[in-house]
Amino acid sequence: MQKTEISAACVIALSAWAAVTGCQAHEGAVSASPTAATPPQTTEASAKGRAPATPPALRLPETIRPVNYDAALTVVPTEARFDGHISIALDVQPAQTPSNVVWLNAAKLDVRSATINGVPAKVVPGGTNFIGIQTEQPLASGRATLVIDYSGEVSKRDASGLFTQKEGEDWYAFTQFESIDARRVFPSFDEPSFKVPWKLRLKVKRDQLALSNTPAVSEKIEGDYKIVQFAETKPLPSYLVAFAVGPFDVVDAGKAGKNNTQVRIIVPRGRSAEARYAKSESGAVLNKLEEYFGIPYPYEKLDCVDVPTFPGAMENPGLVTFDQGMILSVPEKETLHFRRFYTDVAAHEFAHQWFGDLVTTRWWDDIWLNEAFATWTTNRIIENWKTDWHKETERVTDTMHAMRDDSLVSARRIRQPIESNDDIVTAFDGITYQKGAAVIDMFEHAVGREAFRAGVKRYLTKYSHKTATADDFLSAVFEGENAKVVDAFKTFLDQPGLPLVKASLQCDAGKAPTLSLSQERYFPVGSDGKSSQKWQIPVCARYLGAAGKTATSCTTLKDAQGELPLAEAKSCPAWVNANADAHGYYRVAYKGELLSKLLAGKAGETRLTRAEKVALLGDMAALVRTNELSYSDALTAAAKLAGDPGKDVLLASVELVSGLQRADLVPAPLRPKYARFVRDTFGARAKKLGFAPRPGEDEDARLSRPTVLSLVADQGEDAALRTEAKTLAMRWLSEREKAKIDPEVVDVVLSLAAQNGDRALFDRMLSEARKSTSRFDRSQILRAMGHFRDPELLRSALGVLLMEEIDIRDGLRMFRGSQATLATREITYTFVKQNYDALVKRMPGEPGMPGFAASLPFWAGASFCDEGHAADVQAFFGERSTKYTGGPRELAQAVEGVKLCSAYRSLQEPNVSAFLQKRVP
Repeated sequence: MQKTEISAACVIALSAWAAVTGCQAHEGAVSASPTAATPPQTTEASAKGRAPATPPALRLPETIRPVNYDAALTVVPTEARFDGHISIALDVQPAQTPSNVVWLNAAKLDVRSATINGVPAKVVPGGTNFIGIQTEQPLASGRATLVIDYSGEVSKRDASGLFTQKEGEDWYAFTQFESIDARRVFPSFDEPSFKVPWKLRLKVKRDQLALSNTPAVSEKIEGDYKIVQFAETKPLPSYLVAFAVGPFDVVDAGKAGKNNTQVRIIVPRGRSAEARYAKSESGAVLNKLEEYFGIPYPYEKLDCVDVPTFPGAMENPGLVTFDQGMILSVPEKETLHFRRFYTDVAAHEFAHQWFGDLVTTRWWDDIWLNEAFATWTTNRIIENWKTDWHKETERVTDTMHAMRDDSLVSARRIRQPIESNDDIVTAFDGITYQKGAAVIDMFEHAVGREAFRAGVKRYLTKYSHKTATADDFLSAVFEGENAKVVDAFKTFLDQPGLPLVKASLQCDAGKAPTLSLSQERYFPVGSDGKSSQKWQIPVCARYLGAAGKTATSCTTLKDAQGELPLAEAKSCPAWVNANADAHGYYRVAYKGELLSKLLAGKAGETRLTRAEKVALLGDMAALVRTNELSYSDALTAAAKLAGDPGKDVLLASVELVSGLQRADLVPAPLRPKYARFVRDTFGARAKKLGFAPRPGEDEDARLSRPTVLSLVADQGEDAALRTEAKTLAMRWLSEREKAKIDPEVVDVVLSLAAQNGDRALFDRMLSEARKSTSRFDRSQILRAMGHFRDPELLRSALGVLLMEEIDIRDGLRMFRGSQATLATREITYTFVKQNYDALVKRMPGEPGMPGFAASLPFWAGASFCDEGHAADVQAFFGERSTKYTGGPRELAQAVEGVKLCSAYRSLQEPNVSAFLQKRVP
């Protein structure tokens, strides 16, 4: 699943939106509800001497397993409930003490009746996540059939389980089951290891389209309804079963792959024209993945389904779902960012059809086998396919984000033990996705691309339609001579944290030049972490060798100290880069003159590749947080590299510089000097870019434009850019597409206008948001309203989130803009505390289940930079965070981040002040 990134501090696991509202049990039914206080009942069986029916704590017992499912549901998108009937073929394992209870996962389902082998059975409540089906006598080993009639709830607020959303005048129903929400629709063995075939029938209104993982094989009309029977699936875990119902339009995207698989884009009624790019690109993505894996697409069809409001995308085999903003765009609003993002997300989700669907992780501790590999595969196929996108450099940018998360004491391991549902929900984060992908890339580089590719094919072939573990993967991929890297891989897989490699050059007379290396765990100032960890790190250095040619030498740094002989250098090399092509998952601290030599040369020129420049800027941003590097040196380097033509190098420079204001490192009296520094560094680039594309400019320029203009106009206080932005914003609000404003910069001009906007602008924005029929336009306007700097206007903007007429999901990113300054952060934080109950009541999720409220500490509190707010965030959200699955870890990381920022500010504010004081006014 692709999650939407909403914060530079953390990739929020927006599966936390999952939850449903309370359900009323039917008369005579037993409800599997989220009130975990229901104790196990004393049954007749226990009175006869057998053990009482005690529900599982987390995992279901493996003594009874499903063989297959046959389910029938009645789903009407306008109704608040659905009816279900499910038949589960069971395999009862021989046991020393046979059980008379079949435990299943079920959440908020009302069970009307249950039978085992045709004999009525008793339903035993099991708290939040379980129900037991109990027979009078112990179950005999062998096959059995469990049949359950039940009903459940259809949510209009959430985007998980079975939920409905309205688009235009029509209602549509969708499912989202990863990770633990299939149990809200099917009483089932809702764990990834239970991977079996499914049959599904849907009873729907006769004028509506019903879709599932497999093609429909029959339709039978019954009055106003029809019954749609779908083909039996290949073996699937419950979380990959999916369906959708509604008056969809179907866009034929042709056929792709060796099996001529039908590809379709499924859109709300009347929206076919907006699927133009998805139609043109989806088949090509599938072809590239088949080409890489050497295995045909493993399912019968590929439907790509637009879900109007959805926090990401999901890889359901044959029925991939996407947030509307990822897959649809009015042609006049189709940006480069939209095109690249769709290709990225489609590649990620389609890669899952092999990694995650064809071969499924056995348990959630190995979810990296799905997500890290889909992320890595996306980078690999696009890098080779669309070379002008410079995916090898974007890969490093993503790695830098993961490294920031990994610098926390509270950072997870890639392969994190799963001890609760909290651990399952929080496993979908930047460590799993970006760190996992970076580690895979590092070891692919270590063994060679073709050897690694052959190993991937062996793994996918061996475990086809089965489940697998990390050990299964490692032994299949790294065999023969390459088996030696398995232990090294595990040092990154099974422990948290980020290595810091310190490098110094030794050029002793009569000896070959050598890079002296040491390793420790990276922690920023203020951390209470210990640096004693060790990894087996593949370190490759690129340097100037004999005859002026570039050479590369590699070693594995296993101990605290080590050496890397630079075998191709006949004399002391003029420069050495200790992370060749940025394939290593480690920070580098250069000693002596190594750093200055890497940065030597004219402005914009270095001895580094694009990827290496991004990594170096990320390392410098990290090292100023340890006092290994002065901020003066980092800012000087950022200013020099800001002239680089590459988008990702430029944006890495912007991030290093703009981090000064985010961390409150610029005292108020020095803000004019800081603004001048920003203009001096990026102003010429901003003026050259302007707000409109220029004939002949490349895509890097178009994609850089929004960030550079925003920085120079806002933190650089460029009055001319601010004035032009307001003019363009007013024109867009009046004319939309007719205004002919570059769609890449609409977000920027609206946000800049709001920063210095007055009540008239606020009223205009609110009016336009209310009357807009475009969800995309409405979201853009609401996002921008979070950027008002006038205190009263910002409070009014935040108050919009409480308006019943506004879908809060359209406005949640308002929080992001409000974190830009200390004053606006405080207003937002106070608003959240004062309106907490009202906000969480409107947000997806509810107590006892995953919910968006689990992430509120990040949205409202994680941008502060002082101990006082760290304590206040902990005090306010402490008990509240425990009410939502995943909440405690979200809070712990938010509080730790605020404390670290406080220590960082104390360390570097004097250095930043000294740097700015020296500048000419």
